[in-house]
Amino acid sequence: MRKIWIILLTLALTSPALASGGAKKNKKGAGNRIKAEWTIKNDIIPEPKEPDQIAPGRVVDIPVVVAPISINGRLVNYAFVSIRVVLVKNVDAWKMRAKSHFMRDAVVRASHSHAFGKTGEQSMLDEDRAKELIRAAITPWVTDKELDRIEILSVDMLNG
Repeated sequence: MRKIWIILLTLALTSPALASGGAKKNKKGAGNRIKAEWTIKNDIIPEPKEPDQIAPGRVVDIPVVVAPISINGRLVNYAFVSIRVVLVKNVDAWKMRAKSHFMRDAVVRASHSHAFGKTGEQSMLDEDRAKELIRAAITPWVTDKELDRIEILSVDMLNG
């Protein structure tokens, strides 16, 4: 019985050393790690727009909407669009935020049925047209009296 206890004690004391590798550390650095190197394929880097300073209680952010960009009915690109809906001062934004997932769905449907891109450009979003379509899509939840403006915070395109 004493031998069993000695063996168990020896295993308990040496198992952390064995689990950590037990070998000498390589002075050159860890050899089993991959160094991540990010490269930018294109020269065009979209700059995010700085939104105006607005009271936080007046905005409803619609998470990233994936809008297809097509030329002559042929899909050529996707635009990842972040949208902010700015409300007038006396509107309760919390009620609107509770419906933001409905608004996002309506904007996605509008982007798939109408073109958001500029005519003939595969890497450009027509912001004026997109804002008109977004305004029309969210009308069941935000009326024109409640809406101050629509901002497109960022647009990211797949270029390649």
